[in-house]
Amino acid sequence: MIKKSVYLIILIFISILIYFYFFQEDKIKNISYEFTKIEEGNIKKIVSATGTIVPTSKIVLSSEISGKIVDIYKDYNDVVLKGEKLGLFDQNPFKLKVKESQTTVDISNSVLKQKKASLERAVAELSNAKSNKVGSNAKIEDYKLYSKNLEKKLIDQKKLYKNKYISKEDFESSELDYKRSIFQLKNLQSDLISLDAIIDSKSSSIKIIDAEIEEIITLIKQRELTLEAEKLDLSKTIITSPIEGFILDKHISVGDVLGSYQKDSIMFTIAESLENMNLDIFIDESDIGKIQMDQKVIFSTDAFPDKKIEANISQIRYTPIEEQNVITYQVIASFKNTDQILFPGMTANIDIIIDQRQNILKIKNAALNVKLEGETSKPKKNKWGGNNGGQSDMQKIIGKLSLTKKQREKMMSIWPQLGKKKEELTSKGISEEKVSIQVNKFFQDLFVKLLTEEQLSKFYTLKSSEVKNAYQIIDGKPKELKMSIGLNAGGYTEILNSEVKEGDEFISKVIINESTKKALRLF
Repeated sequence: MIKKSVYLIILIFISILIYFYFFQEDKIKNISYEFTKIEEGNIKKIVSATGTIVPTSKIVLSSEISGKIVDIYKDYNDVVLKGEKLGLFDQNPFKLKVKESQTTVDISNSVLKQKKASLERAVAELSNAKSNKVGSNAKIEDYKLYSKNLEKKLIDQKKLYKNKYISKEDFESSELDYKRSIFQLKNLQSDLISLDAIIDSKSSSIKIIDAEIEEIITLIKQRELTLEAEKLDLSKTIITSPIEGFILDKHISVGDVLGSYQKDSIMFTIAESLENMNLDIFIDESDIGKIQMDQKVIFSTDAFPDKKIEANISQIRYTPIEEQNVITYQVIASFKNTDQILFPGMTANIDIIIDQRQNILKIKNAALNVKLEGETSKPKKNKWGGNNGGQSDMQKIIGKLSLTKKQREKMMSIWPQLGKKKEELTSKGISEEKVSIQVNKFFQDLFVKLLTEEQLSKFYTLKSSEVKNAYQIIDGKPKELKMSIGLNAGGYTEILNSEVKEGDEFISKVIINESTKKALRLF
């Protein structure tokens, strides 16, 4: 048994020796390179999106009255002028209402006229009563004096009669004259009381008539307003265009009965001229920070896929639109539809040019991602993103801007706001990456307001610049060169180095081929 084990071990050992000496393989590594050249040209960085072509202005014309459509003057696509007739409601019910309201106003004016005449009579009667009172007062005073004189005379006559200086007839005559004066005085005083009563009555009547006149005037104003409203409704029976444009949509037919301001009361949709149109674009929140006013937009449509049309950003709306936890922002771009070949509602395939460089040196991105081992390096995160180095890179850039003491003091108020902004966004359940993007955009919006024009230009230059490695073959060996780069778009990167020129070659790919060679080994 032991012998067999020894033989087995020897056999295995001999087999191993045979393998290594007779079948050993030699591995040969062949390295080659692909190259790309520095070119001179243009780079455009774009944000792609889809949008809808819409008129610059669109009016939805709804019925302001209730009535029946009896005539329509315009149809789809018809050009209309401002104030031009589009259709007509049945005017008869409205004319009848105007006539009824006019009659009511006329009757009220007639009543007012009568009341004013009654007021004039009452005022005249009051004036006459006051004049009569003045005359009565004068007569009363005269009769009072006359009565006193008769009273004195009667006293004297009484003495003379007692002394038998005058006859009884003379005395009785004087006594009768005195009594008559007293009676007349009382009559005059009674007339005065009657005149006072008349004056009070007429004054009360005047007040009542004045109140009635005020009430009638108020009623007339109300009825005149009703009349004006009825006339206005009558004018609305003629449907007119509020703008110059064309009929985009017609929602009514002859015989339709419409209600005022109801859902089914839409009559026409009128758009401004097709010569000026807008693009309605929705931009993702991760891209909205790149969009600026007046940026150029290049778009095509499914109807004319080969026709490239230019537009410009004319409005950025800040109200967020949330749908299925995705936040977008509405952006409007304006363009000239000179040939009027594009219609509202068409889908547009849009490229927004957010940055571009012209007549610059550029190189393919592959040259900046080469590793001599043959592996491409992982692209670094943007220093304004969520990586840990973001803040230090930001501090480096700020340090190169030569901020004044006053600017640095204002900077101190920005940092606390960033923490609050981050907490606010995090509480909404937004991803860490999107929170970082929003916070950095928030910081940049606040920070750039502190900078002068010169500092602002330098800031954006530093923000967009970065350094990467590239390799040239010099004396048969790869040599590293630090490349200061700028804009990266469309597979190319802008080169800012002054020591390179158009046509210089750089390694874009390392190719490693391994071959196997068997060599026979003899003892």
